[in-house]
Parts: sequence; structure tokens; C-alpha cells
Amino acid sequence: MNMTEMGEVVAYLLRYRSAERAPGGGRKRRAAREGQLSERDVCALIDDASDLEREALRDFLAGQGLRLKAFESGDYPGIAPGSRYYALLPDPELEQPPLYTREPVFEALKLRQESRAELAQWYLQLWLLMHTLLYTRYNRALSDVSRYQEATFSGVELAELMREQLETLRGLGEAAPEASRGLLEERGEDISRRVRAFVELQARAGLLEALRDLGEPGTGDAGGDSGGEVWQQTLLGALESEQTGLHQLAHLQALAEGRIAEEPA
Repeated sequence: MNMTEMGEVVAYLLRYRSAERAPGGGRKRRAAREGQLSERDVCALIDDASDLEREALRDFLAGQGLRLKAFESGDYPGIAPGSRYYALLPDPELEQPPLYTREPVFEALKLRQESRAELAQWYLQLWLLMHTLLYTRYNRALSDVSRYQEATFSGVELAELMREQLETLRGLGEAAPEASRGLLEERGEDISRRVRAFVELQARAGLLEALRDLGEPGTGDAGGDSGGEVWQQTLLGALESEQTGLHQLAHLQALAEGRIAEEPA
């Protein structure tokens, strides 16, 4: 793998976040596109790389705060026998460079002239509720990566859960957290539109895939109305959620289990 090929491999991984030697679940391998390698070629280049080339690839990705992890068929369900699954994940021990911005999130969820703080609240609430559907209702821990194939939900379910969340906030009256009160200004089809935008963001990132209509094979870009589709967590999505739980949300778990002493009044 020369430097040009390494750049092409990294470009592919930055676009799709994962690559499989022999995709499972009936998914077709992603074909080559203009200026981009095919999934088959990407896997072949990584598989055939020498130790020095792999080290160079690791160093290249580490400079961007990323790490490439490889999994075999016995590691998780859904990986075909003889296949290998490559997942590009943020490295929790490294700082993410400025080029990974939140702009796509703000642009996707924006309906009017909301502040970034308000849009961040919408994203946070939808992310937490999505995980309620993917984990809590299945009595599943973030560490239960191998159960990713059974974790599904529909956009309609997520929208309904969001409406219930807003009704709970309204019921709190003045006791509702000030940071969340902006959510109560939603109108008309706001919830459905934000849910659709949020789910499509997750799909483009490779964290969800539509079960009913996968759109263009391997792209993760589902066609049609995402509100009515059934979405399944991907292996990449489960791996990233596990990592988030271990490295970003561990303090909340400790608090829930009473391991953090209350601060003195």
C-alpha cells in the first residue's frame, strides 16, 4: 500500500466509517465511485498491507483522532465466516481535530432561527431517546454490542417518544430545566421534521440502516419518508455507543449506582 493508496483507503473510511471483506445480511459490496475505491479494493489493501504500512496507516489516522479496529466472524454476529469487519472509530485517548465540526448537526436540525444551544438540546434529547429505544426497551446495556441486530425502531416511535418527553416537560411548569424550555416552542410538524433529519444524520454516519428500503446499496442513504421506516442499529453504531458509554458517560453510570458522593450543601 503506497501513499496514494493509503489516502484512498482513508478517504473511503472517512465516508463510510466501515468496510467488510464479505458483507453479511445480504448487503452488496459498495462499488467504486468516481475518485473512490470500491469496498473490495479497500479491504484488499488493508488485508495485504505489511506491518510497516499498517503502522503508517495507524499513525495517519491517529493524527486525526481516529482508530481503525478490525473484527473477525467470531467476534460479533452478522460478520460472515471468513470475512473481516473494519470500523473507523474516534479514539477516546486522542483529541479530535477542529475539522470535525458540529455544523452538519446544526444545519440538519435547524427549522427557523434557533440558537445553537436550542439545536444542541434537540439533538441531545433525540439521541437519548433513540438509545432508550435501542437499549432500555430491550433491557440491553451499552456493552451488549453483539445484540445490535435485534435493536430496531421506527421514526414514528421516536417522534412519539419525543412528544411524550415534551408533555412531561410541560407538566413540570416552572420546575422544568431552563435549558430545555426552548423545546416547548415546537409547532406543527416540527417534531416529525427534526426526527427525520436526526435519523438521516445517523444513517449517513453509518450508525443506523433502514430495514425496509436500503436505497442505493451500501450507501446508508435510505429513500422515502424516514419517519415510517424501521431502522436497525449497525455494528459500527453499537461499537460507538459502547465507546461513548465507557469514555464519555461513565460518570453518569457511577452517579446512578451511587458511587459518587453527594456534594455538601
